[in-house]
Amino acid sequence: MTENFTPKAYLKSSCPFCFKLVMFLAEAKLMEKVEIIRIESSDEAALSHYRDQLQKATGKAASFPTVELSPGKFSSDSDGLINYFGEKYEVVPSSLPGLAYYKDNLFPAYLANFRELKALRAEATSAK
Repeated sequence: MTENFTPKAYLKSSCPFCFKLVMFLAEAKLMEKVEIIRIESSDEAALSHYRDQLQKATGKAASFPTVELSPGKFSSDSDGLINYFGEKYEVVPSSLPGLAYYKDNLFPAYLANFRELKALRAEATSAK
């Protein structure tokens, strides 16, 4: 049953962790091995729908990326997912120059902005 299962990657647009996973999959030429479910950050209805769906499936708050690796088995750790697909398809993530460039240069800046935006949203919500 799981032999024919295509992993489903739930990816939120503008998410630096999701981009890191996509960067790996694209550079490793594995995009066709995964069904991508793209969720627009600005589409609150879709975002709420997928968050609820993932929370029910995993039993914890949804985070992105989340990949259903096999029926009912989910993972949300971008580095863990990269390592999983790397091992499964014999791709060494550190051998991918685009991924290394992103992780060493762009990702830290995106992560800082992501955290700052999250803090500002939380602050704005608590001020209401």
